[in-house]
Amino acid sequence: MKSQFFIICCVAVAFGVVSSVPFRERELFWYPTDKGTVVPAFLKGGPASTQAVEDDVEFWHYLAGEKNGRLVEPDCQGCTAAFVRGAPLVVLAHGFGSDHVGGFGNNHRNGFETRGEPVNLVFVNWSKLAQAPWYETAANNVKPVGEYSAKLINFLVAQGVATLDNTFFVGHSLGSHVANYVTLNTVGGKIRGVFALDPALPLFGVKEDNERIDPEDGQFVNVIHTSMGTLLDGGLAFTEPRGHVDFYPNSGKDQPGCPGFDFGACSHSRSYGYLGESIGRPSAFPACKCDNWEDYDAGRCTCLDQAPMGWDTPRTTRGVYYLRTNANSPYGQGS
Repeated sequence: MKSQFFIICCVAVAFGVVSSVPFRERELFWYPTDKGTVVPAFLKGGPASTQAVEDDVEFWHYLAGEKNGRLVEPDCQGCTAAFVRGAPLVVLAHGFGSDHVGGFGNNHRNGFETRGEPVNLVFVNWSKLAQAPWYETAANNVKPVGEYSAKLINFLVAQGVATLDNTFFVGHSLGSHVANYVTLNTVGGKIRGVFALDPALPLFGVKEDNERIDPEDGQFVNVIHTSMGTLLDGGLAFTEPRGHVDFYPNSGKDQPGCPGFDFGACSHSRSYGYLGESIGRPSAFPACKCDNWEDYDAGRCTCLDQAPMGWDTPRTTRGVYYLRTNANSPYGQGS
Protein backbone atom coordinates (compact mmCIF):
# COMPACT_ATOMS: atom_id res chain seq x y z
CA MET A 1 0.00 0.00 0.00
CA LYS A 2 2.89 2.36 0.77
CA SER A 3 4.39 1.75 -2.67
CA GLN A 4 1.05 2.46 -4.31
CA PHE A 5 0.76 5.72 -2.40
CA PHE A 6 4.29 6.69 -3.45
CA ILE A 7 3.55 6.02 -7.12
CA ILE A 8 0.34 8.05 -6.96
CA CYS A 9 2.13 10.98 -5.35
CA CYS A 10 4.82 10.88 -8.04
CA VAL A 11 2.24 10.87 -10.82
CA ALA A 12 0.36 13.74 -9.21
CA VAL A 13 3.53 15.80 -8.93
CA ALA A 14 4.43 15.02 -12.52
CA PHE A 15 1.08 16.26 -13.78
CA GLY A 16 1.47 19.42 -11.77
CA VAL A 17 4.93 20.10 -13.21
CA VAL A 18 4.19 19.57 -16.90
CA SER A 19 0.91 21.47 -16.89
CA SER A 20 0.81 25.16 -17.73
CA VAL A 21 -2.03 25.54 -15.20
CA PRO A 22 -1.13 25.38 -11.49
CA PHE A 23 -1.75 21.93 -10.08
CA ARG A 24 -3.90 23.19 -7.21
CA GLU A 25 -6.44 24.57 -9.70
CA ARG A 26 -6.80 21.29 -11.55
CA GLU A 27 -9.06 19.41 -9.13
CA LEU A 28 -7.32 16.09 -9.62
CA PHE A 29 -8.96 12.86 -8.58
CA TRP A 30 -8.34 9.20 -9.37
CA TYR A 31 -10.65 7.21 -11.59
CA PRO A 32 -10.88 3.42 -11.99
CA THR A 33 -10.75 1.74 -15.39
CA ASP A 34 -12.29 -1.57 -16.37
CA LYS A 35 -8.82 -3.11 -16.33
CA GLY A 36 -8.59 -2.84 -12.55
CA THR A 37 -6.28 0.17 -12.59
CA VAL A 38 -6.74 3.82 -11.69
CA VAL A 39 -5.90 6.82 -13.85
CA PRO A 40 -5.56 10.52 -13.02
CA ALA A 41 -8.61 12.60 -13.90
CA PHE A 42 -8.92 16.38 -14.01
CA LEU A 43 -12.33 17.98 -13.54
CA LYS A 44 -11.14 21.09 -15.34
CA GLY A 45 -9.05 21.67 -18.43
CA GLY A 46 -8.07 19.60 -21.42
CA PRO A 47 -8.84 19.75 -25.14
CA ALA A 48 -12.21 20.77 -26.51
CA SER A 49 -14.87 18.14 -27.13
CA THR A 50 -14.72 16.35 -30.46
CA GLN A 51 -15.84 17.92 -33.71
CA ALA A 52 -15.34 14.71 -35.73
CA VAL A 53 -17.04 11.94 -33.80
CA GLU A 54 -17.10 9.69 -36.89
CA ASP A 55 -13.30 9.57 -36.84
CA ASP A 56 -13.02 8.85 -33.13
CA VAL A 57 -15.76 6.30 -32.42
CA GLU A 58 -15.91 2.67 -33.53
CA PHE A 59 -18.84 0.25 -33.37
CA TRP A 60 -17.91 -3.41 -32.91
CA HIS A 61 -20.50 -6.11 -33.60
CA TYR A 62 -20.37 -9.50 -31.89
CA LEU A 63 -22.72 -12.46 -31.88
CA ALA A 64 -23.18 -14.55 -28.74
CA GLY A 65 -20.04 -16.58 -28.11
CA GLU A 66 -17.82 -14.73 -30.57
CA LYS A 67 -14.37 -13.67 -29.40
CA ASN A 68 -13.65 -11.42 -32.38
CA GLY A 69 -16.02 -8.75 -33.64
CA ARG A 70 -16.40 -6.77 -36.84
CA LEU A 71 -16.60 -3.05 -37.47
CA VAL A 72 -19.91 -1.53 -38.51
CA GLU A 73 -20.95 2.06 -39.06
CA PRO A 74 -24.09 3.99 -39.98
CA ASP A 75 -25.02 3.79 -43.67
CA CYS A 76 -22.35 1.17 -44.45
CA GLN A 77 -22.90 -1.10 -47.43
CA GLY A 78 -23.33 -4.79 -46.64
CA CYS A 79 -22.15 -4.50 -43.05
CA THR A 80 -25.40 -5.85 -41.60
CA ALA A 81 -25.07 -9.28 -43.21
CA ALA A 82 -23.70 -10.85 -40.03
CA PHE A 83 -26.51 -9.53 -37.83
CA VAL A 84 -29.15 -11.99 -36.65
CA ARG A 85 -32.42 -10.40 -37.72
CA GLY A 86 -35.06 -10.45 -35.03
CA ALA A 87 -32.55 -11.02 -32.23
CA PRO A 88 -32.20 -8.37 -29.51
CA LEU A 89 -29.86 -5.50 -30.31
CA VAL A 90 -27.72 -4.57 -27.29
CA VAL A 91 -25.58 -1.43 -27.58
CA LEU A 92 -22.92 -1.05 -24.87
CA ALA A 93 -20.78 1.96 -23.93
CA HIS A 94 -17.78 1.86 -21.59
CA GLY A 95 -16.69 4.62 -19.23
CA PHE A 96 -13.78 7.00 -18.68
CA GLY A 97 -10.28 5.66 -19.34
CA SER A 98 -11.62 2.35 -20.65
CA ASP A 99 -12.42 0.62 -23.94
CA HIS A 100 -14.65 -2.12 -25.36
CA VAL A 101 -12.25 -5.03 -24.85
CA GLY A 102 -11.60 -4.78 -21.10
CA GLY A 103 -13.60 -6.19 -18.22
CA PHE A 104 -16.75 -4.31 -19.24
CA GLY A 105 -16.83 -5.98 -22.65
CA ASN A 106 -15.71 -9.40 -21.49
CA ASN A 107 -18.28 -9.64 -18.70
CA HIS A 108 -21.17 -9.01 -21.05
CA ARG A 109 -19.90 -11.19 -23.89
CA ASN A 110 -19.40 -14.04 -21.43
CA GLY A 111 -22.85 -13.49 -19.95
CA PHE A 112 -24.60 -13.75 -23.29
CA GLU A 113 -22.51 -16.77 -24.25
CA THR A 114 -23.72 -18.51 -21.07
CA ARG A 115 -27.30 -17.45 -21.77
CA GLY A 116 -27.13 -19.19 -25.13
CA GLU A 117 -29.69 -17.08 -26.98
CA PRO A 118 -29.19 -15.20 -30.27
CA VAL A 119 -28.19 -11.58 -29.71
CA ASN A 120 -26.51 -8.74 -31.59
CA LEU A 121 -23.98 -6.99 -29.36
CA VAL A 122 -22.63 -3.65 -30.55
CA PHE A 123 -19.87 -2.14 -28.42
CA VAL A 124 -19.31 1.59 -28.69
CA ASN A 125 -15.55 2.09 -28.55
CA TRP A 126 -15.16 5.77 -27.70
CA SER A 127 -11.84 5.31 -25.90
CA LYS A 128 -10.17 8.10 -27.93
CA LEU A 129 -12.76 10.53 -26.56
CA ALA A 130 -12.70 9.17 -23.00
CA GLN A 131 -8.95 9.19 -22.45
CA ALA A 132 -7.32 10.06 -19.17
CA PRO A 133 -6.46 12.46 -17.71
CA TRP A 134 -9.07 14.90 -19.07
CA TYR A 135 -12.34 13.90 -17.42
CA GLU A 136 -14.07 17.16 -18.33
CA THR A 137 -13.35 16.59 -22.02
CA ALA A 138 -14.70 13.04 -21.80
CA ALA A 139 -17.83 14.27 -20.03
CA ASN A 140 -18.42 16.80 -22.80
CA ASN A 141 -17.97 14.07 -25.42
CA VAL A 142 -20.89 12.08 -23.99
CA LYS A 143 -23.30 14.12 -26.13
CA PRO A 144 -21.74 13.55 -29.58
CA VAL A 145 -21.10 9.89 -28.76
CA GLY A 146 -24.76 9.42 -27.85
CA GLU A 147 -25.90 11.21 -30.99
CA TYR A 148 -23.66 9.06 -33.18
CA SER A 149 -24.80 5.88 -31.43
CA ALA A 150 -28.41 6.85 -32.11
CA LYS A 151 -27.50 7.28 -35.77
CA LEU A 152 -26.32 3.67 -35.87
CA ILE A 153 -29.47 2.43 -34.13
CA ASN A 154 -31.66 4.37 -36.57
CA PHE A 155 -29.73 2.81 -39.47
CA LEU A 156 -30.11 -0.74 -38.12
CA VAL A 157 -33.83 -0.22 -37.54
CA ALA A 158 -34.25 1.17 -41.07
CA GLN A 159 -32.41 -1.89 -42.43
CA GLY A 160 -34.84 -4.20 -40.64
CA VAL A 161 -32.11 -5.61 -38.41
CA ALA A 162 -33.73 -4.40 -35.19
CA THR A 163 -36.75 -2.62 -33.74
CA LEU A 164 -36.78 -0.07 -30.94
CA ASP A 165 -38.91 -2.49 -28.91
CA ASN A 166 -36.08 -5.02 -29.07
CA THR A 167 -33.15 -2.63 -28.56
CA PHE A 168 -31.26 -2.21 -25.29
CA PHE A 169 -28.49 0.10 -24.13
CA VAL A 170 -25.92 -0.72 -21.44
CA GLY A 171 -23.67 2.04 -20.13
CA HIS A 172 -21.08 2.00 -17.38
CA SER A 173 -20.06 5.13 -15.46
CA LEU A 174 -19.83 7.98 -18.01
CA GLY A 175 -21.26 5.57 -20.56
CA SER A 176 -24.54 5.59 -18.62
CA HIS A 177 -25.13 9.21 -19.58
CA VAL A 178 -24.60 8.41 -23.26
CA ALA A 179 -28.06 6.82 -23.08
CA ASN A 180 -29.64 10.24 -22.61
CA TYR A 181 -28.47 11.42 -26.02
CA VAL A 182 -29.33 8.11 -27.64
CA THR A 183 -32.93 8.61 -26.58
CA LEU A 184 -33.02 12.23 -27.72
CA ASN A 185 -31.92 11.19 -31.21
CA THR A 186 -33.61 7.88 -31.98
CA VAL A 187 -36.38 8.10 -34.55
CA GLY A 188 -39.85 6.80 -33.75
CA GLY A 189 -39.77 6.45 -29.97
CA LYS A 190 -37.67 5.10 -27.12
CA ILE A 191 -35.58 1.97 -26.99
CA ARG A 192 -36.92 -0.85 -24.85
CA GLY A 193 -34.40 -0.93 -22.03
CA VAL A 194 -31.48 0.98 -20.53
CA PHE A 195 -29.08 -0.47 -17.97
CA ALA A 196 -27.15 2.30 -16.21
CA LEU A 197 -24.27 0.77 -14.30
CA ASP A 198 -23.00 2.98 -11.49
CA PRO A 199 -23.65 6.22 -13.43
CA ALA A 200 -20.82 8.72 -12.96
CA LEU A 201 -21.49 11.58 -10.56
CA PRO A 202 -18.59 14.06 -11.14
CA LEU A 203 -19.83 17.00 -13.28
CA PHE A 204 -23.22 15.31 -13.79
CA GLY A 205 -24.62 15.88 -10.32
CA VAL A 206 -25.37 19.51 -11.21
CA LYS A 207 -26.73 18.89 -14.71
CA GLU A 208 -30.39 18.90 -15.72
CA ASP A 209 -32.10 15.60 -16.41
CA ASN A 210 -32.00 16.21 -20.16
CA GLU A 211 -28.19 16.04 -19.91
CA ARG A 212 -27.81 12.86 -17.84
CA ILE A 213 -29.39 9.48 -17.26
CA ASP A 214 -32.97 9.59 -15.98
CA PRO A 215 -36.19 7.54 -16.28
CA GLU A 216 -37.14 9.27 -19.55
CA ASP A 217 -34.20 7.69 -21.38
CA GLY A 218 -35.92 4.42 -22.22
CA GLN A 219 -39.14 2.48 -21.91
CA PHE A 220 -37.53 0.90 -18.83
CA VAL A 221 -34.44 2.30 -17.09
CA ASN A 222 -32.67 -0.06 -14.68
CA VAL A 223 -29.85 1.31 -12.48
CA ILE A 224 -27.28 -0.58 -10.38
CA HIS A 225 -25.34 1.45 -7.78
CA THR A 226 -22.04 0.04 -6.48
CA SER A 227 -19.73 2.98 -5.62
CA MET A 228 -22.16 5.76 -4.81
CA GLY A 229 -21.17 9.00 -3.14
CA THR A 230 -19.19 12.16 -3.76
CA LEU A 231 -15.45 12.30 -4.35
CA LEU A 232 -15.02 13.63 -0.80
CA ASP A 233 -16.81 10.53 0.49
CA GLY A 234 -14.65 8.23 -1.61
CA GLY A 235 -17.51 7.62 -4.05
CA LEU A 236 -17.76 7.99 -7.81
CA ALA A 237 -21.41 7.58 -8.72
CA PHE A 238 -24.95 8.77 -8.09
CA THR A 239 -26.55 8.04 -4.75
CA GLU A 240 -30.02 9.22 -5.70
CA PRO A 241 -32.30 7.01 -7.81
CA ARG A 242 -31.90 7.64 -11.55
CA GLY A 243 -34.20 5.03 -13.08
CA HIS A 244 -37.58 3.36 -12.93
CA VAL A 245 -35.90 0.87 -10.60
CA ASP A 246 -32.66 1.32 -8.67
CA PHE A 247 -30.73 -1.52 -7.07
CA TYR A 248 -28.30 -0.94 -4.20
CA PRO A 249 -26.30 -4.14 -3.59
CA ASN A 250 -24.50 -4.04 -0.24
CA SER A 251 -25.88 -0.52 0.39
CA GLY A 252 -24.63 0.74 -2.99
CA LYS A 253 -20.98 1.22 -2.04
CA ASP A 254 -17.93 -0.58 -0.63
CA GLN A 255 -18.67 -3.92 -2.27
CA PRO A 256 -17.57 -7.04 -0.34
CA GLY A 257 -14.27 -8.49 -1.46
CA CYS A 258 -13.01 -5.08 -2.62
CA PRO A 259 -9.97 -3.47 -0.97
CA GLY A 260 -10.41 -0.13 0.71
CA PHE A 261 -7.42 1.57 -0.91
CA ASP A 262 -8.11 1.30 -4.66
CA PHE A 263 -10.04 4.58 -5.10
CA GLY A 264 -13.27 2.67 -5.69
CA ALA A 265 -11.96 0.78 -8.73
CA CYS A 266 -13.20 -2.61 -7.59
CA SER A 267 -16.61 -1.43 -6.35
CA HIS A 268 -17.19 0.65 -9.49
CA SER A 269 -16.50 -2.34 -11.72
CA ARG A 270 -18.76 -4.66 -9.72
CA SER A 271 -21.80 -3.04 -11.36
CA TYR A 272 -21.00 -4.63 -14.71
CA GLY A 273 -19.76 -7.77 -13.00
CA TYR A 274 -23.20 -8.20 -11.45
CA LEU A 275 -25.08 -7.44 -14.67
CA GLY A 276 -22.85 -9.75 -16.70
CA GLU A 277 -23.43 -12.59 -14.25
CA SER A 278 -27.19 -11.98 -14.21
CA ILE A 279 -27.40 -12.44 -17.98
CA GLY A 280 -26.37 -16.06 -17.61
CA ARG A 281 -27.97 -16.55 -14.17
CA PRO A 282 -31.36 -14.77 -14.21
CA SER A 283 -32.22 -15.67 -10.58
CA ALA A 284 -28.79 -15.00 -9.09
CA PHE A 285 -29.57 -11.65 -7.46
CA PRO A 286 -32.91 -11.63 -5.57
CA ALA A 287 -33.51 -8.15 -4.18
CA CYS A 288 -35.90 -6.74 -1.60
CA LYS A 289 -37.90 -3.53 -1.89
CA CYS A 290 -37.19 -1.43 1.17
CA ASP A 291 -37.06 2.22 2.23
CA ASN A 292 -33.36 2.23 3.11
CA TRP A 293 -30.33 0.04 3.69
CA GLU A 294 -30.42 0.41 7.47
CA ASP A 295 -33.89 -1.14 7.65
CA TYR A 296 -32.91 -3.87 5.22
CA ASP A 297 -29.69 -4.65 7.05
CA ALA A 298 -31.51 -4.83 10.39
CA GLY A 299 -34.14 -7.21 9.02
CA ARG A 300 -36.98 -4.71 9.39
CA CYS A 301 -38.23 -5.14 5.80
CA THR A 302 -40.85 -7.76 5.06
CA CYS A 303 -39.40 -8.33 1.58
CA LEU A 304 -42.82 -9.32 0.28
CA ASP A 305 -41.97 -7.30 -2.82
CA GLN A 306 -38.92 -8.89 -4.43
CA ALA A 307 -37.35 -8.60 -7.86
CA PRO A 308 -34.30 -10.09 -9.55
CA MET A 309 -31.53 -7.55 -10.07
CA GLY A 310 -30.05 -7.61 -13.55
CA TRP A 311 -30.96 -8.44 -17.10
CA ASP A 312 -34.28 -10.10 -16.30
CA THR A 313 -35.77 -7.52 -13.95
CA PRO A 314 -39.47 -7.30 -14.93
CA ARG A 315 -40.24 -4.09 -16.81
CA THR A 316 -43.04 -3.26 -14.39
CA THR A 317 -40.65 -3.09 -11.41
CA ARG A 318 -40.51 0.29 -9.71
CA GLY A 319 -38.72 1.74 -6.70
CA VAL A 320 -35.60 1.05 -4.66
CA TYR A 321 -34.29 -2.45 -3.91
CA TYR A 322 -31.51 -3.80 -1.70
CA LEU A 323 -29.59 -7.06 -1.60
CA ARG A 324 -26.35 -8.69 -0.49
CA THR A 325 -23.79 -10.35 -2.73
CA ASN A 326 -20.85 -12.68 -2.28
CA ALA A 327 -17.33 -11.31 -1.99
CA ASN A 328 -16.11 -13.41 -4.91
CA SER A 329 -17.52 -14.69 -8.19
CA PRO A 330 -20.14 -16.03 -8.51
CA TYR A 331 -21.49 -12.94 -6.76
CA GLY A 332 -25.18 -13.76 -6.73
CA GLN A 333 -26.59 -15.51 -3.67
CA GLY A 334 -29.63 -16.82 -5.52
CA SER A 335 -30.03 -19.85 -7.73
